[in-house]
Amino acid sequence: MFLKKGQHYLSGDLQFQFCGVSQTLPYHSFGPAIRECFVLHVVLEGKGTYHVKDQKFQLKKGDLFLIRPELTTFYRADAEEPWLYAWLAFSGETAEEIIRHSAFGEEGFTMITSDTQQYVETIKQCMEYSQDNLLNELHLNELAYHFLANLLKDGGKVNASAEELSSPLALATVEYIQQHYAEKITVEAIAKHLAVNRSHLSRVFSKQMDMGIKEYLNGVRTNKAAFMLAYTQETVEEIAIEVGFNSLIVFSRTFKKSTGETPTEYRKRMMNTSMAKRTFSDMEEQLKQQAIVPRAT
Repeated sequence: MFLKKGQHYLSGDLQFQFCGVSQTLPYHSFGPAIRECFVLHVVLEGKGTYHVKDQKFQLKKGDLFLIRPELTTFYRADAEEPWLYAWLAFSGETAEEIIRHSAFGEEGFTMITSDTQQYVETIKQCMEYSQDNLLNELHLNELAYHFLANLLKDGGKVNASAEELSSPLALATVEYIQQHYAEKITVEAIAKHLAVNRSHLSRVFSKQMDMGIKEYLNGVRTNKAAFMLAYTQETVEEIAIEVGFNSLIVFSRTFKKSTGETPTEYRKRMMNTSMAKRTFSDMEEQLKQQAIVPRAT
């Protein structure tokens, strides 16, 4: 028995970079930032927005969104229904060719998948090869190929209807807040820094982000505080000051409004729970319920 390829569709190589899963808090955001590789996110629950190339996409359960190399991107979880998503990052000449032959094509950024579980299962398998050695690298690269093979087989549709114009001014505001959230910043200070009228800035930001600047600022501070509560030994009061709150009472009230827990309750729960196991356990349960996400085409 003998098999020989008559035609080769791919050239170059494909490398696994990283993967993960996250149940985000309200207002959680990433960017504006530029990646050096492809990152494909799978939205499992909740909602959020994705900004890229002056476009804004509203995404929800069952959507995929692709971050392409060397492009400035920004994405944010919904305030009321923050998303649970998984992701896998990959690079190489073969990665570009596979994406080009997928539903994303040359310039697509979002699509609706017919089956989220296939992607999650591959990401879960990747987690088994966390040790840094050659054999595990080969396994991870193999799983990256499997992940993209699922993408090529996916019967989902390109999600073009969610496209809206993205505001550079709103993203500049986001970037400023990300850099200065720990300081005593005001809307007036941001407007002065960006050389725009305060009222105009507030109006543009609210329309683009569906929330006010102060609300977004508090969301950023809350997310930073949540990370510190989970992964540092600093006191609640120290964390409150470090993320920009000048009152422990205001911090506690803002944190509970966003997460449903006081800072102390949140820290206690995180200390008693393995984040990775909890997230995958939650995800498996949700996938059992949703299996294949039904969508109208």
